[in-house]
This record gives sequence, structure tokens and C-alpha cells, in this order.
Amino acid sequence: MSFFKPLGLSDAYRFDIRLCLEEALINAMKYGNCLKKEIPVSLEAGFNEKKIWLNLEDRGKGFKAANLSDCTHQDNLFKGGGRGIYLIYQLMDSVQFNAKGNSIRMEKSIQGPL
Repeated sequence: MSFFKPLGLSDAYRFDIRLCLEEALINAMKYGNCLKKEIPVSLEAGFNEKKIWLNLEDRGKGFKAANLSDCTHQDNLFKGGGRGIYLIYQLMDSVQFNAKGNSIRMEKSIQGPL
């Protein structure tokens, strides 16, 4: 998060970015790389005057985000997990997965009040 320090972001904005980064990293390590410490997760972070972006890629077989259970559905409300991707979609302005499903790109605008 210190990478983004020159932007002077609000605490709330930094919280959103950090939460999304943590959720994506945990998913990549846990589900993509099966918690194998020797398998890396690639991370690219950047920003310009309009937006921040985070790209993560694991070495796993991937998945289809469209096939995830809806965590807001009555049957899933009390489950102990399955909300990370939902949170990312809620907090980021743009979320894209590659065709394989082992890479995510998240973007958030930094224009206007933060």
C-alpha cells in the first residue's frame, strides 16, 4: 500500500484497495496455487492521474466467476466464506478475469473526491 502513498488517498479509499488486494491474493494462493509456497503469484500494481489498477495471476487451472454461488442469496447468507469476489466487484470500478480464470485485473477511479 505504500506504493500508492504519493496519491494522498483517504483512509476509506485505501481500505477498499487493501481489502480487494488481500481477497484476490488469498484466493490466488489458496485456490489457484493450492497453498504451495513454492508457486508464485504475480502482482502488478500501477496508477495514473485517473485510476489505480491491480493485476494478479496464479499458476492454477482457473475458474469461471459466473459459476460462483451468489453470496447474497438466502441459502448462502450464513456460510463462512465465499464473499471475496463479491466484495471485489462491489468496491472496484472494473473487474476482469482472463479466459482461463487464473488472472484478475481490478481498477478503481481516483478522479473526484476520495
